[in-house]
Amino acid sequence: MIEEEAIMTVRENVHQLVDTLPEERLADLLDYLADLNDTDEISTETKAAIDEGLQDISAGRTITIEEYRRTRGL
Repeated sequence: MIEEEAIMTVRENVHQLVDTLPEERLADLLDYLADLNDTDEISTETKAAIDEGLQDISAGRTITIEEYRRTRGL
């Protein structure tokens, strides 16, 4: 019978690496993994507003921050 070499999956490799991390680095890893797992998508309305803003910038429809503050009484 031929023995097959055990091949670790990516998940197994990740688990093994996590187990070797020093305790003080685990919080950093947790933050990083949480960011990777963040699947919130931008709404259609937000995408449209961003596109509109980018089009305004491209067309030169902008004002200075000073003008913005003045028009809003800030």
